[in-house]
Amino acid sequence: MKSCFDNTGGYYVMTDSFGNPVFKESFKKFFEVDANGELKMGFLSQIKHLCSKEVKINGAVGQVTSLKLKTPYVSDTEIGLGGTN
Repeated sequence: MKSCFDNTGGYYVMTDSFGNPVFKESFKKFFEVDANGELKMGFLSQIKHLCSKEVKINGAVGQVTSLKLKTPYVSDTEIGLGGTN
């Protein structure tokens, strides 16, 4: 399984329980923030949602930004601060 984490930039912690101090400290590091209050960890993920031509995606919930794709599956109306459509 180690190659899965290495190839995707993921993390793994090997401990015997969730109460182990090693697990707790590793989990805290995952959510550390910088001086601006933003996560130090960058995820660099992309989500592509493809659907039928009868359905158009219009907005998203969460911390996302638009890829500015213009396809028949994307709505013309932008929603939210991220400009998702």
